[in-house]
Amino acid sequence: MLLKKCIITRSCLVLTILCCYIGFSQSNTVEVDGVVQDGSNNPVPYANITFTNKYKGTMTNEDGAFLLEIFKSEVNDSLEISCMGYEPAKVKISDYLSQPEKVIRLKESIVELDEIKILSPVEYVQNALKNLKNTTISKPHQLTLLYRRASSEEKKARFFVEHYMKILDKGPSAMEIIAIEVMEGRKSADYRFFKKKEFRHSVVPMTIRNPVRQHLPMKKITWKKVGDTSYDGEDVVIIEGRPPKGAYKYMANGQPFKLYIGVDTYAIYRIENEANNSLYVYKKHKDGRLFLGYHSRQWTSQEKISTELQRRLGKGINQIQATYKHEVFVLDIETDRKRMRVRHQEAAPKTDMADLKVPYNANFWANFVAPPDTKYFKAIKAELESNFGVPLEKQFLYANKE
Repeated sequence: MLLKKCIITRSCLVLTILCCYIGFSQSNTVEVDGVVQDGSNNPVPYANITFTNKYKGTMTNEDGAFLLEIFKSEVNDSLEISCMGYEPAKVKISDYLSQPEKVIRLKESIVELDEIKILSPVEYVQNALKNLKNTTISKPHQLTLLYRRASSEEKKARFFVEHYMKILDKGPSAMEIIAIEVMEGRKSADYRFFKKKEFRHSVVPMTIRNPVRQHLPMKKITWKKVGDTSYDGEDVVIIEGRPPKGAYKYMANGQPFKLYIGVDTYAIYRIENEANNSLYVYKKHKDGRLFLGYHSRQWTSQEKISTELQRRLGKGINQIQATYKHEVFVLDIETDRKRMRVRHQEAAPKTDMADLKVPYNANFWANFVAPPDTKYFKAIKAELESNFGVPLEKQFLYANKE
């Protein structure tokens, strides 16, 4: 029943999106961009930037850069900045826009945990998992995402694909996504030798490989406290879990993962999973509950190649190094069921995102205000042009033709 209520026609949806972004790109709006740094001028990645008393906002990328589009009527509002390990800050937008240097500086927080309140590591994890439905948005909600994936071989860029999409989800208290809709997409020409194909859209592994979304074998995992920090004024303990080999199918080699857990609320603010070099950063909704704000992961392996390709590449071994890097920005959230619009695509959960048939709309991407590219993705795009001599826009035009 919920999915039926979430269905609208693609044509109406695309038209609505284009109208919104074309309208936004005119004189009605202002772009607020810059970088968040610490006291030593180092970039602060994954800082949450939101309007005071509103959800609207963004998050800095791994280079500390951010880009936010606002209405001119909102320039007198303020931005609140919060990040793991730093004291919260508040900046008036009009004052920030008048600065010659577009930098927001955060002060590192000093954490002194009261030893009387300290629980055992496993108790923190148990309390965190038990309270997931209270600390996170656990009812169906709609997330609008920008999903990027880059492929390289022998450290040379070979392929890039990007989707503007929506998912219907119940957050980390549930194991899987309810529905997936890809509304816009673009991809470069495919110069890969080893064309790894996933049997599903890459957003699916994003969820099922999140250790918190699985039934963790608590008794088989060795838990220990490895540090402490803070988030938005709350002390946070860093708990490492190390499963034995073979105890958990997504951590078959026993790689550890870390949970950043609030001492007072038991909220899980951040997850780092060494098994697939993944990161999950959660942010607060206006009601105080958490939802996913950012995700990244990277997979690298040695893949076998044919004798002929080995000869052509002049390699001494019949293997090449293949790397896939993923990056996901959550652009918006909708919690009102009456306003959710996700048209589930049956092909998405069983098709590699590069093979999913998605219309390429150059006008959409030209007007789309995306989070800033990280240095990594800037290098990927530059290499795709310089290595093969074809401008990226031309690659998008021809590679996306069906």
